[in-house]
Amino acid sequence: MKRCLLCISIVSILFLAGCWDHSELNQNSIVTGIAMDKGKEHKYKLSIESTSAAELNPRTAQGLAPAIVYSIEGDTVGEIIHKFNSAISTHLVLSHMRILIIGEDMAKEGILSFMDYFDRDREIRDDFNIVVARDTEAVDFLRVTNDYQKVSSLKIFPQLDNMLEEWGGTPGIKLNDFIRTYSSSGQVPVLSAMKIQGEKEKGWDLDNIKTTVPGAIAKIDSLAIFKYGKLQGYLDLNDTRMLLWIQSKLEQTSLSIPYNDSKYFGLRVNHSKTKIKARQVNGRPKFDIFIQAESILDGSEKGIKAAKVNAFEDFEDKTNRYLEKEFNKLIKKMQKEYVADIFGLGEIFRDQDYKHFKQYEDNWDTGFKDAKINVHVNVEIKRSGFRNNSNNIK
Repeated sequence: MKRCLLCISIVSILFLAGCWDHSELNQNSIVTGIAMDKGKEHKYKLSIESTSAAELNPRTAQGLAPAIVYSIEGDTVGEIIHKFNSAISTHLVLSHMRILIIGEDMAKEGILSFMDYFDRDREIRDDFNIVVARDTEAVDFLRVTNDYQKVSSLKIFPQLDNMLEEWGGTPGIKLNDFIRTYSSSGQVPVLSAMKIQGEKEKGWDLDNIKTTVPGAIAKIDSLAIFKYGKLQGYLDLNDTRMLLWIQSKLEQTSLSIPYNDSKYFGLRVNHSKTKIKARQVNGRPKFDIFIQAESILDGSEKGIKAAKVNAFEDFEDKTNRYLEKEFNKLIKKMQKEYVADIFGLGEIFRDQDYKHFKQYEDNWDTGFKDAKINVHVNVEIKRSGFRNNSNNIK
């Protein structure tokens, strides 16, 4: 009997101890974004964006700032995070962080030293996006107000995901993606890069969300290339889309294809698939990249006859040649200018021909620079929407 009561008591303790570490909402600050910049007096300047729950609720909002931005300097990320109570009275909750913004100067010096903290900390999840701030401090992006999501970091996070889904101009790199690529011997990491369009000081004012033409907005601008943990340069959005296409990560996109010197026709690509064959030929790596895509003709300028016999074949031929030229231009740039395999071809070479990859394992840059890379594009136009020829509007 005593043994039975003892067992019941022990089991009861398990249910009664469920709230031992609870804390009230007003005792916490939900951090949605972090910005990393170079410090003036210390190594780092870390800034957080903390939301105001009352201002995000339409029933309790009073027109005040929906989030507050704090900045503190220190020599390690852990020191700074735990020193924020010198400025605020609540506990920082990092598990809801949506974005990590890295200043351009910080990225050029190297980001591995502080990225280690975000990888180690048990409270921080790995599902936040990482971006580079161009031409300004990273903290400036947290200060820009907007009417879409009110909180800057909560606007940037879906902005990146929607850009990837609708057009393909950003890779949407999360923490684990960056670490995995950096640790790879056959690929270099990349991150999305953003700029502030307009006058950033106007974007810091609440009036920025009260006008139809905001004074400043955070805009996806380019792709940042990293080698050895340091920023090397940027690619434009079109090159970023080409990269995602080669990696078979492009969900859908819209193309403007030259028909002649002055006219264009538009395609909406709604399905694509990429296959890559890697092998060693005549002492150098060789890659054949096969890109298959399905599209819809969604626009043509006056004078382009989409209804004529063999029109689609003509459009497809022009599209294939145009895209192959764009792909080859990007590949040559990465081989000659940056000597950086952002495509992950080294990883594919290792999987398909490890016997020959072993000679490049410690220096894949050499193999990538000398590699012969052929791109084969086959875009099919399935239909032309609701109209064949363009409107003859004078």
